Parts: sequence; C-alpha cells; structure tokens
Amino acid sequence: MQPILSSAQMRWADIFCIEERGVTGSILMENAGRAVAEHVRANLCRNSLVLIVAGPGNNGGDGFAAARWLMRWKVNVQVILLGSLDSLRGDAARHAKQAASAYVSIIECADEKALDAQQHAFDHAGMIVDTLFGTGLMRPLDGLMAYAVGKINAAPASVLSVDIASGINSDDGSVLGTAVHARWTLPIAAYKWGHWLGEGREYAGSILPPTAIGIDADVIARAQSEKPGVCKSARLIEQADIRAAFPVRPYICHKRDFGHVWIFGGSQGYTGAPRLAAHGAFAIGAGLVSIACPENVYPIVAASSLEAMVHPQDEAPWQVADVVLAGPGWGSAQKQQLVKLMAADKTLVLDADALNMLAADAALAKKVSKRQALTVLTPHPGEAGRLLGMKSKLVQADRLSAVLSLAKTFHAWIVLKGADSLIASPEGDVWGCPFGSSNLAVAGTGDVLAGMLAGVLGHGQPPEVALPAAVGLHALTGERDDWFLAGELGRLARETLSDLR
Repeated sequence: MQPILSSAQMRWADIFCIEERGVTGSILMENAGRAVAEHVRANLCRNSLVLIVAGPGNNGGDGFAAARWLMRWKVNVQVILLGSLDSLRGDAARHAKQAASAYVSIIECADEKALDAQQHAFDHAGMIVDTLFGTGLMRPLDGLMAYAVGKINAAPASVLSVDIASGINSDDGSVLGTAVHARWTLPIAAYKWGHWLGEGREYAGSILPPTAIGIDADVIARAQSEKPGVCKSARLIEQADIRAAFPVRPYICHKRDFGHVWIFGGSQGYTGAPRLAAHGAFAIGAGLVSIACPENVYPIVAASSLEAMVHPQDEAPWQVADVVLAGPGWGSAQKQQLVKLMAADKTLVLDADALNMLAADAALAKKVSKRQALTVLTPHPGEAGRLLGMKSKLVQADRLSAVLSLAKTFHAWIVLKGADSLIASPEGDVWGCPFGSSNLAVAGTGDVLAGMLAGVLGHGQPPEVALPAAVGLHALTGERDDWFLAGELGRLARETLSDLR
C-alpha cells in the first residue's frame, strides 16, 4: 500500500522516528542523499557534470549528502548553495561540512549576480538536482530563489527534484509563484498530495516510487491517524488492487454468478451513452447487462445493442438487478423514474444527467443521503461544482476538499473524475489514481467508466475494492496508444487486465 501524506503528517513521521525510534535526523538525511545519488548515477551519461542546486534547509541537506556519495563514486559533481555555508543549521550544516571535507566543489551564491557567474555549469551539466525546497514550502518563491528556478528551467539538462519540485505546494499541488519543471521527482519516504493534485503532477515529471530512508511503513501509517489531515486516510491505487478485484473465474460457473447490471439512460441525440456504459460493464465481466431507455429512443438503442438486453423503461423488469446505473445520456426529464430507483434497496450508481437532476432539486438530492443501500456518485468537475453550488474551477483548485465534501454531503461514495481521479468514502477515506492519459479526454469515456464501476459492483465486490479497481483499470487502459474512440475501451480493458495477470 502506498499512502499519501500531507506536509504536516510527514513532519510528524520525521519527528516520531527521531524522538521515539532513535533514528537521528542526520541518518535520515544520509539515506535520502544516497537514494538521490543512486538515481543520478543510474541515469547520468558518463563523465557528465551533476549540478546540485541546494537551498538553505533540509532539502538542501539531502543535496549535500547526495554530492558526497557521488564524489565517492567518482562522479563529477558541483553544488551551488543559494546562501552561505555559515547560515546553514542542524543536519543540513553537518552534511554540508562533510561534503566540503570530501572535496565536493561548493559555490556560495548570495545574489543573482553570483548565480549568473555560474551560467557555464547550468549550460553544460548532464543533470541538475533540485534540492531548493521540500515539503515545508508554503509561501510564494521570490527574489534569488525564484531566479534560480528560472535558471534551472532554462538549462538544457534533465532535472531531478528531490521530494517535490521546488515551488509546488506539497498539500494541494499549486504553484507558489514559480516552480521547477522536473523530468523526475523522487519522493522521500512517502508520496505527498502535491505530487498528484493541481499542477503538481505536471511539474513533477515522472514520479518515482518513494525511497525508504528509515521511516518504517507503520510510522507512515500512524502519521495519518495521529496527525489527521483533511481526510481520514489516503492511498494510491496500485496495479495489485486491480488484480485483486478480478480473480480467475472458476471453471464451473454461470452468467448470473457475475451480476446483472441495469443501465437507465439514453435520449434523443444521446443514444450512444447507455451503449458505451454497457460495453464498460461487459468489459469487466458482468454476466448480464440490460438497458432501460425512454420509449422514443427505444428502437434506436435496441437495434444497435447486440449483447445488452434493451427495454422501454416504463416496462423494464429492473427489480431483478444486482446494481443499477442511472444517468448516461438520460436527459433532465427523468425525475419520476429516478425517484423510483432511489427508493429501491439496490446498489445505485448515479452518473451524468442523474447528477444534474440532483443538482437542480435540493429535495431530490437530500433523498440520496438517506438511502440505506450503497450509492456511488461519479461527477466530473462541472457536475461536482453544480452539486456543491460552486464553479468548476474552484473544484479543480481543491479537488481533495471537493470529493470529501461530496462524500459527506450525500453520505455516498464519490468518484471525482478528471486528471488524477479521486475516490472518497462516506467515512473520509480517499484513493488517488496515478494512472491515466490525456487520451481519455474524448466523449464517451466517462460512460464506459460508469459501466465498469457498475459491473465490478455487480460482482459483489465491496466498494473499497470495486471502485479503485474499476477506476484504475479504466485509467491504465487509457494510457494505451492503440485507440482513439471511447467504444474501443471495453475491448482494450480486457487486454489490459490480461496483461496485469
């Protein structure tokens, strides 16, 4: 399991290890520095210069520790310190002194003019290591620090950011004035929210697995409970989560063993949406899929659906469903039918137009929170904004708060779609999705995802297993380069799942 921590939780874990486990801060810094040096050595062209740009705090101390290891391995390394050696304190000062004793070249730059004098190093470095600021930065960068970020970004070398790209808020991924554009980011001890939210993902480049520095997994887990953040717990979806939700089928089985999904959707101009949802449900192995659509589009939906059974919704025997999905392409005139679905003791996934009906009717929305059966809402940022009574850009500015607010308001499971989708439980647990691609920014992919979510729930999997698996599989499939239409995702999802096994 890969937890995601806030900056406060990470500080708690550091302090706990030092005070309760007897691990000194110097040892933690030493281990971090070695991990940085190992990545540099593995990705550096032979005989190239490694330029480490260090700030005045512990992140800079990691840079000094890395420089000493690189020097030991006979790598050509130079450190540019923004500030003076005399101003360093604690473990950072200790590691700077050790680096100097190991004959590491350290250039002190107190102003922009001094930094300009090192332009040759920026121009000719084979790799730049960004150790300006770590997770503690909460104010906009300015002055010399902002100037240094500009030099790093303008340099031709690949950039490795240590812990998080300098200038990124580690709690929400926002850019604090300016930020380093990294090729790689090496998280220290655990992932931070800033790696996955806001602009943090774009600035991070390739996010490497967190490096172990001596803070045990149980301490990381305790940090979430001892130092609560905005959510109860948070973790990334992993490929193992996807595999766990799709065990190999027994030889002796029946289609009804794998759930019956009913999809309510379709309207004039939007007849493809419920069919795409059906493809999603079949893709993850639903045994039976039925579509219930308004009478005026029934001939179109029925004629174009081969595997799914199709019924006019007023005559549909949907009470036999294991899970009901309502909303894809449904239109806004289906309140009466939606009320019936919400009143039934069925697992219910509400998507697209079902969410818009909730947003437009406070009394209807209130009924969701009173349901006893499992309810899942799958808004994109625009729908989430309407449900919360705010603009979508505010949802995007703080996606974590938005998904938790929705889960609390509706007492339901929420899948907040978009780049780096988030899942939240009514109790405040959160899953982040590290997979995905801009390829998914095409009409119909959300309908396929809704069907996949319903399909896994129809297998009888609990939501904490089903939802991360479906979101993860959908996003992984989106990373493939052999498709461009949403209708292709179902077949490719099967191939992706087969590859995972």
